[in-house]
Amino acid sequence: MEELRGGYRVLFWVVSVLCGVDLLCMASTWLPGAYTVPEWLVIGLCLAMFPAFFVAMTCSLISGAAAQLMGSRNAGRLGSYVLLLPRALKFAYAGAICLAALGVATGAGTAQDTKADASGYYYTYWDRTANPQHSVRVELTEPAYFEALKGQLRIFSAIPAVLLASSSFLVLASASASAGRTGTAPEFL
Repeated sequence: MEELRGGYRVLFWVVSVLCGVDLLCMASTWLPGAYTVPEWLVIGLCLAMFPAFFVAMTCSLISGAAAQLMGSRNAGRLGSYVLLLPRALKFAYAGAICLAALGVATGAGTAQDTKADASGYYYTYWDRTANPQHSVRVELTEPAYFEALKGQLRIFSAIPAVLLASSSFLVLASASASAGRTGTAPEFL
């Protein structure tokens, strides 16, 4: 990974750390009891995903990595590039993707747009079978409310984690493509 220099190195580590924090926030939703990580942190990480992914995609377009790795004619190149990654990085990417997939799978069953007010805990849904269609309020107990909230926050952590892991891969591919083009490191692509 000697091709990670300067701005590529900084961007790679920033995106990787954001992905790790996102995965830790998601994993904390599996702990028993109340949700311990503040909601503002999950929302902030979700919002931080957008500029990070945009910058990584821009780097891959500018460096030529996107043209070298994407497309139907280059499917073998993407696979061979993944095989060239260090073993620890392969396991880190596979672990992040598997944890995020598990988070989405376990959060999807319990996630509702839950709300709390003076009358109690509830979620609403649109009843399309009634004539006329109307919104239906479903009352929840306090434990069911916190489980639904945890499922919702689990999904809001898992999806950005996958996009941040993809962003770090794009930054690494961009650094490799740039290093190969400038002749400062061997060409891996």
